[in-house]
This record gives sequence, structure tokens and C-alpha cells, in this order.
Amino acid sequence: MPGQLAALLTLLLALGVIGEIGYLVVWRAVREMPALIDQFVATVQGVRDKLQGMAQNSPQLNQLTNSVTHWLQRHRSDAIGLITTGAGYTVEAVTALVLTLFISFFLLYDARRIWGWLLRAFGEPYRTRVDSAGHAAWDAITGYVRGTVAIAAIHAVVIGVALVLLGTPLAGPLAVLVFFGSFVPLAGAVVAGGLAVVATLGTGGWVPALILAGVILGENQLEAHVLQPLIMGHSVRLHPLAIGLTVTAGTLVGGVIGAVVAVPVAAIVYRALPVLTGREEPQTAVSPAAPVPAGPR
Repeated sequence: MPGQLAALLTLLLALGVIGEIGYLVVWRAVREMPALIDQFVATVQGVRDKLQGMAQNSPQLNQLTNSVTHWLQRHRSDAIGLITTGAGYTVEAVTALVLTLFISFFLLYDARRIWGWLLRAFGEPYRTRVDSAGHAAWDAITGYVRGTVAIAAIHAVVIGVALVLLGTPLAGPLAVLVFFGSFVPLAGAVVAGGLAVVATLGTGGWVPALILAGVILGENQLEAHVLQPLIMGHSVRLHPLAIGLTVTAGTLVGGVIGAVVAVPVAAIVYRALPVLTGREEPQTAVSPAAPVPAGPR
């Protein structure tokens, strides 16, 4: 297949998959949100009735539960509007999306020549070392993306199955939210799963919510002690402690965005810096500026 056509089809396929997932999540959320709020209100009222018997009809308890119930009922349409407004923000990002697609197309189609053009800025003694460091950095970011997607998929499948078995509404959108939240190592799945726990509490009560919370905490321990060492440790060659400290530092410096980019940046520096400083010998690599040697396929 010609390179231009392959790059174009790759972009269209990726855009179609992401757009379809976003549409399904928003459509399901808008459709099921009223029923979810009604169930949450019923749960709050049921908890109030139980607590009233224990607290002997406390006026403060009645006031608190009435305030929660009235707030949910009053902001029922606002919750739906918030979802549709969030979907509308995607229209405002058309310019950024077009620019991203434009850059991605040329990186997919002509990355070899672009990298070779960048290498021309370095003299001959350093060009090989910079080339090797670039390949090491690319290997690090590739391993990070693959490892993160694998871990996020495991979290989404396990928590999604648990939501379906517990009968929680919006199981699909919540599982997608957990998937994207898992791109923040160690903490993202727990934070995104907290919303699933709240939804389960409002629709199923305390027992299903506690079961789901136990599943999420178990998933977090599985990630910290099994998935991170086996998958991410092998992919980016960083110890789980280093990953945790890096995520913490990135969160303090840049918030959520800092937490997302902290680990890949640390992996790139860890892999590329020794080559640049001469502490490791440059690995033999075919420069993107040079033609690919012919060989058996």
C-alpha cells in the first residue's frame, strides 16, 4: 500500500474508533442519567429512613437528607446539561484536532526524512550518538504506551465486569472512564473507580458499593505489585518506586497533565541520557536519514 494512503487510513481508523467510543459514552450517559438520579434519590431516602430509626428522628438528620434529595432533584437537568456541554466542547477543539491530524499524518508518512533533517544540525562526531539516543527514547515511549494500554485494559475489563454483575447503571461509560483514568499510574484507576463506587452506592446500596471498592483496591494492589513490575518495569525499565515518586512529582508540578506525562518523560531521560553523555556506547542503528538496507522479508 502506498505510504500516503497507509498514513491516511491509519488516521481515519483511529479517529473513527475514538469518535465512536466518545459518542457511545455520551449517548448512554445522557439516556441513563435521569434513571440513575432517581435511584440515587430513592437510596438517600431509604438511608434516611433507616438512620431515623437509629437517631430517633433527628431534626438535623432530616434537614441533611432533605437537602441532598432536593439538590439532586433540582439539578437533575443540570447533570444532563453538563454532559452535553462537555460533548459540545469537542467542537471548540476542531482547530487543535486538525493540527494534530496534520502533524500526525506527516510523522506517519515521512518520519524517516524528518528525523534525518533534525540530525543534520549536529556535527559528524555527535550525529551517531544523538541518533542512538533518539532510538532509545523512542523505544522507551513505545514501551510505555503499550504497557499503559495493557494495564488500563485490564482495569477496565475487571471493573466493567464487576459493574455489570453488581447491576450498576452506566457500566460501559464508567469502564471507559476507568480505562482513561488508568493512564495515570497507580492512582488514576482508584480515582476514576471512586465515581463508579458512588454510582453503585446510589443505585445498589452499601453492600454492592463496598464490594466494588474492594475490587478497585485489589486492582490497585495488583497493579502496584504485579502489573507495574512485570509490564511497565520491563517496558520502560523503571522500578515501581521510581514510577510512584515520578507520578507524585509530576502531579505537584503540573497537576493531572503532569501526572500523565511524568513517567514517559522520566523513561525517555533514563534511556537517552546515558547515551548522550557517553556513559553508554551508542547502539548500532539505521539512521532515519539513510536508506533502509535491503534484506529478506
